[in-house]
Amino acid sequence: MSDVFTIENLDLGELFTEVQAVDVHQVKSERSQFIYAFEGKISVSEEQITIQLALPSHFPLKKPMYFLKNRQEAGFIPHIEPDGFICYSHDEGVLLDRNNPRGIIHESFQRAKRTLEEGVLKLNSEDFLVEFEALWSRQEGICRVDAIITPEERFKNIVVYHDEKRKKSILLDRINENTVQYMNNLYSSRVLDEFKESKGIYIPLRKSSSLRPPAFWEKWDIKDYRKLINNNITASTKRRLKQYLKKKLIQKGDEEYIVLGIPILKEQRALIGLKLFDFRAQQGKGKHFPFLHPLRKKQAVFEMTPLEIKRHDKGYLLNRTQGHNRISGKRVTVVGLGSLGSRICFELARAGVGRFTLVDKDTLDIDNVYRHELGISDLYFKGTDRYYHFPKTEAIKRAMKNKFPFIEVEYETSDILEIFNEEPQLLLESDLIIIALGSPTEELYLNEVIRQMDGAPPIIFTWLDPLGIGGHTLSTKKGTKGCFQCLFSRPDDPKRLVANQASFAAPGQNFRKSLAGCQSVFTPYGSIDALQTAVMATRLALRVLTGEETDNPLMSWKGDSSELLSQGYHLSQRYEFSSDRLFDTRYLYKNVNCAICQAGETP
Repeated sequence: MSDVFTIENLDLGELFTEVQAVDVHQVKSERSQFIYAFEGKISVSEEQITIQLALPSHFPLKKPMYFLKNRQEAGFIPHIEPDGFICYSHDEGVLLDRNNPRGIIHESFQRAKRTLEEGVLKLNSEDFLVEFEALWSRQEGICRVDAIITPEERFKNIVVYHDEKRKKSILLDRINENTVQYMNNLYSSRVLDEFKESKGIYIPLRKSSSLRPPAFWEKWDIKDYRKLINNNITASTKRRLKQYLKKKLIQKGDEEYIVLGIPILKEQRALIGLKLFDFRAQQGKGKHFPFLHPLRKKQAVFEMTPLEIKRHDKGYLLNRTQGHNRISGKRVTVVGLGSLGSRICFELARAGVGRFTLVDKDTLDIDNVYRHELGISDLYFKGTDRYYHFPKTEAIKRAMKNKFPFIEVEYETSDILEIFNEEPQLLLESDLIIIALGSPTEELYLNEVIRQMDGAPPIIFTWLDPLGIGGHTLSTKKGTKGCFQCLFSRPDDPKRLVANQASFAAPGQNFRKSLAGCQSVFTPYGSIDALQTAVMATRLALRVLTGEETDNPLMSWKGDSSELLSQGYHLSQRYEFSSDRLFDTRYLYKNVNCAICQAGETP
């Protein structure tokens, strides 16, 4: 650091008045190891406020930190932490010019000062709502709990399950098969049998300039919370709350939970909570159990703990990952659960699809695990008398249900051709069908029969080229031009099949390999090739589900050809296309003479 920065050439008199160097231990914070610390005064709204500048040990690779020496000196304002730290910028995405440390200090000082000024002058008061959860979580003695609660606009009852031994609690606004399974997976327990049950309420607050969390140096009592609630609820919520409180009586051993929905920006709500417990009679009072609810009248002594709520509801989690809430009700049928289809299932679930039908006739085998989404723990399940192989459908359902909240997964461990013969309507219940069989003969048949079905949903076909040279995804819809058959028909003879014209490998080559005879025949490609194709297929699937893609594109990615060429194989002419040309020509594969397109074309 001495090469680019020395303390002697730092003129802090340009920033502070009464500036002086101080011992780093005078900065009452454990955020970092500091090498230098300074203290001085700045003028904010005609008030002199003492702040401390602390340089972390890795400065200028780490940003300077500023603290209020007295955390109460500026009052309770947004972006000030309990240790007095002034949160003037977020670390994520920050770029510091390490060759200009003096400039870093000057710019960061101006930002910190502006943060203070906006708070003191109440120019950023709305940030109290945005930061409500964070500010609430800084309270002493706060307890973290899990929650599956949708923060709606209406008052509602909630139920709480608590394990005292493991110090785990979860709050829910509804109990059903999905939430029970999710809780059991989350805690590796039979929650309804092993956890204690308590009751509570959810109260939505309305947006108001008076909404403030407790200051760090304050400790609210039940009167403060009663005031916060009564002053910030609608008339309908007040009526429902009053009805609840009129009926609710506190019995011995009860625990009462209160969850408040705090309105923040973009029509979203933050969640905070309180736990009331250890109810007992007030000394010298004649009143004993049962007591009125404390939000109605304080008739008992009790303990009160603020709750930091870690949200598990799907809408919140998807918003954090840019998931698509608008497709959470869509159903996708995935046919073929190999290395490609299995990954597509998980990526679609991560993107927000909430309902799946899985179709595959095979069991998961050890041969698959290095190219599959699943692993060795998914090979077997223990029966009463022996171990059984997992069908791929069941294994993926279990893995998806364990990983994602509230997902709905149905499956058919059958050949897709048998399903067509016995229950073809199953496919019509989907919003999208994705076919990843790796069997062109069957896929051409499915392309034909599904497009002819009344009410048929869109279809996506996806497949891999060998030895890492590429992957492909094609979408098609009933009544439109462009389908899987188009890739296999000669333009001048729609009935004559040719090799897949999308392939990056020249036609007439055999890429099948075997390590142990016919039972282990496979096409060589890597896990990363399947992953890249799955991502491409998932992106197209989302565009189809949301209506953003109205045509039938053929999407392709092109990989390295060196391995294929080293083994004496040949490339197709299409491999010479640049990535830009592949994208620009994504609709030009269509065969105007395609018999399948013509048969299903809308009059």
